[in-house]
Parts: sequence; C-alpha cells; structure tokens
Amino acid sequence: MDIKDLINNGWGRHDKESEALASDLEEHYALAETAAHAAAIIQLGNHTIGEHLGDWPRACALAEKVMDGREDAHELAVPYSNLAVAQYVCGKVPQALASEANAVRLTDMEKVGVVIRTRALVASALVGSKRLDEGAVVYDAALALARAQDEKLKCDQALAITSNNLASELSEKETRTEAEDALMLKAAIASKEFWMKCGTWENEERGDYLLAIVHNKLGQPDKALEHAAKAIEVIQANGEEEVDEAFINLAMARSFHLKNDRKHYDVAMARAQELADEFKDDGLTTWFNETRAKVEWK
Repeated sequence: MDIKDLINNGWGRHDKESEALASDLEEHYALAETAAHAAAIIQLGNHTIGEHLGDWPRACALAEKVMDGREDAHELAVPYSNLAVAQYVCGKVPQALASEANAVRLTDMEKVGVVIRTRALVASALVGSKRLDEGAVVYDAALALARAQDEKLKCDQALAITSNNLASELSEKETRTEAEDALMLKAAIASKEFWMKCGTWENEERGDYLLAIVHNKLGQPDKALEHAAKAIEVIQANGEEEVDEAFINLAMARSFHLKNDRKHYDVAMARAQELADEFKDDGLTTWFNETRAKVEWK
C-alpha cells in the first residue's frame, strides 16, 4: 500500500468500511512522509474515526502520532490545524490551543486565515459528532471573523469547502431539527459567498445547486427553482457542464414534485436523463441513478 492508495481509496470507502480504514490508517500512518501527506491522513482520520466511528480520542491519538517528531516548516501549518481539530473535539483543549498556535506561527498565509480555517473545521467536526449547539457557536464566530476581513484570504477556499460539506451532510439526513435546518441554510449561503470570492464560475453554479437542494429540503420549492435557474444561467453564459446540469435538473424535478407539477417535473427529468445518457464514467452514472431514484414521482 502506498500513500496515494491509502488516502484516495480511503475516501472512497470511509463511510462503509470505517473500522477497516481506521485500522489501515493506524497501521500505515508512517507513510505520511511529507506535510501534505500528514495533513491528508489526519483529515481522513478525523472524519472516519472521529465522526463516523465517534471515537475522537482514537482520532486524536492517530493525529498526534502522525505529527510526532516533525521539524518546524511552514508546510506543517495545515496538519497542525487538523491536529488541533482532533484535540479540541476530544477534550484536549490546552493541546488544541498549542497546536493552533503552532499552525499560526508556521503559516506563510494570513495568520487570521489559519484561525478561521481551524475554527470552521472544529465547528464541522462538532456538528458531525452530534454536538450541534457547540458547533453552531464556533461556526458563527468563524464566519463573523472571515467577513470582518477587508481582503480576500487564502482560507476562503477552505471555508467555502467546509461550509459546502456541512450543508451537504445536513441535507442528507432523513430528519433534521429546526436548529439543523437553520445551520444547513446558513452553511449553504456561506459556501456560495466564499466561493464567489475565490472560485470559478463552476463553483458559483454549484453553490446555487447546493442552495436548490437545501431549499427543497426546507420545503421551499420556489426558492429552490430560483437557484437552479441561476445555476443553469451561469453554465450557459460560460460554456458547458453537462454533469452539473444533469444534477441541477434533478433538483428542479424535485421542486416540481413538491409543487405537484407533473408536467414540468417530466420535462426536468427528461432533460436530466438526456444529459446523463452522455456520461462516460460508470461512477457518475451510478451516482446519477441513485440520485434520480430519490426524486422519482411515486
């Protein structure tokens, strides 16, 4: 096993083979020779062991082993930030603060950006660990700090990704509380906001796609359709993105289903299938079919 297999294949199986992957990470953590490898293993371990298995002390132990004995280098800022997340969520607050301080000290990006990134990841980890009230407090603070900055930050992308993942994971829950609904919408809005600062037109239309999904989940199909229309307008103005457009049409079909509009539902589903028929990747086709099955009119 090499480091690429461990990480790339790990993300592909982390949800269905969490325990097996956790053992692989613990057995092969020494493969993380570079700072980038260290950051990747800790991130995967935090998500798999901390969130999926609910064992943050174990995730923290892995992260600490990965970072043990490393000499200072600015490339270690990100893995120290990831280590701080595991330490904070498992209750090792002094150690977490020390790791975050190391990340700030070593970074070659904006100092405040490291703080924002770390806090956003802590918030996401807390929410993923069913500690929503704590996570929401930290997330709000991270957003407020990011929005208070005058200049575009290098951490904007990390905040956009973290917000996207947070909103997506909440949207996939079968049931949510009012607090979870509120956080889901807040994160989806923030994801597009920060992608607009640092991303491409693809990120913009995907931000609106996520907002369409979220508004459907909230029982607001008209708002969902507004965002879906914006996403398609962005695609048409900039080029082609057949995969995204297919999934946007599935979101639109869901909206029309919620509105009990069978005519426009059929149109959206037909367009989605037309685009999906051109997919060249079996994985994309499987993903499309699984998503389509969830919006079938029954």
